[in-house]
Amino acid sequence: MVNKVLSAATETEQLFLRFLVGKSKVYKEEDYNDGLNEQDSDANQQNGWHQRTLLSVEKERRMRVLEEKKLQQRREAVFVRDFQQLLLTTINEKLENTQCVLCDHLQMHQQCVDLLTALIAKETRYSVLAELLDRNPYVRNHVIGLVSSQNFMALLGRQKRIVHDTQTAVGMIGTNGLRYLIPALMFKHCINIYNHHNPLFTKKLWRYQLTLGQACTSLMLEAGYRHPYEGQMLSAMLNFAYTASFHQYLTSFEHVRSRLILEAREQDESMRHGFFHDLKSDLASLQALLITKSDLMMSVTLATPVFSKDFPHLITALTEEVENIDFDSRSVLGQILFKAVYFAKYEQLRAARLFKDEWLASYFKSAHIDKTTFKLLSEQALFRFKPDW
Repeated sequence: MVNKVLSAATETEQLFLRFLVGKSKVYKEEDYNDGLNEQDSDANQQNGWHQRTLLSVEKERRMRVLEEKKLQQRREAVFVRDFQQLLLTTINEKLENTQCVLCDHLQMHQQCVDLLTALIAKETRYSVLAELLDRNPYVRNHVIGLVSSQNFMALLGRQKRIVHDTQTAVGMIGTNGLRYLIPALMFKHCINIYNHHNPLFTKKLWRYQLTLGQACTSLMLEAGYRHPYEGQMLSAMLNFAYTASFHQYLTSFEHVRSRLILEAREQDESMRHGFFHDLKSDLASLQALLITKSDLMMSVTLATPVFSKDFPHLITALTEEVENIDFDSRSVLGQILFKAVYFAKYEQLRAARLFKDEWLASYFKSAHIDKTTFKLLSEQALFRFKPDW
């Protein structure tokens, strides 16, 4: 029975990675709404009666064209193999520079860390929060925009209002609401779901991260944890590896492609030059990259220097998850994160209609989630932001 449980969990984990990078969409387009948003079948076919007999010379020509096509495909397969090897090597070298990754790809500048620390770890006055928000223009502008949203403010039981200064917006939402909102906005910006290269991947990653963070919050509340608003931070920290890898992938892809185009031009290899000139970012190389990072050790490496001082308990829970510590040996937060990860992955696959019903019993037995908790998590639509915990 244990082997069956492990098999189901492993199969689901592999399916989740393929879904994340693949072309499968979440079933309903509405399922991407996070609540924070201010082959032709008629080809002509011939039967044997109408087919004319090919002349021998035409047969030879077709065979020649076919052989040339196969040769071209073999050449291109070599180009792709060499490109992917160089791309992955380049990405891994760049990702070793932790400080650059934190600043360039995760946007964890000091002003961002200061805002999170003041908001989550301390009791801070509205005026100080407003000042810190002004140093983070993207988050500030989004907060002000949400204050004028009837739907968002209704969730807080308040009327919308058109405001222009940060402190008024802070006062209208309140510290507790901002503790849930600002980390979500900050990490959504970090993922950059509006990129032009692979928006489907980033939308799915954000939907997973928001679901994971709010599953953590729900489980924290159930356990009586004092700071349930830390859920979204914990979720983002776990996904640092995927987020940073994706952004480095985009940067390195263009760098390596340009390098190989230049080399082909210098060596007067027109076929090679044309191939790399037309090459577009592909899912196979991105999936290969994410598989190499799926142990998420890089998440611990990136989160530790930023959050270990003010949020050591989050680093502990993150480390327990990444190192796959036995469930019963984990801290309270470590157990919460364990359950939330299982649920969030299930929820993405369920929404995409990829999760088989027969997996449910064995999968959730390994997830340590009882039926009552599972029902509670399922009913809350955790892929959509909740400011009213």
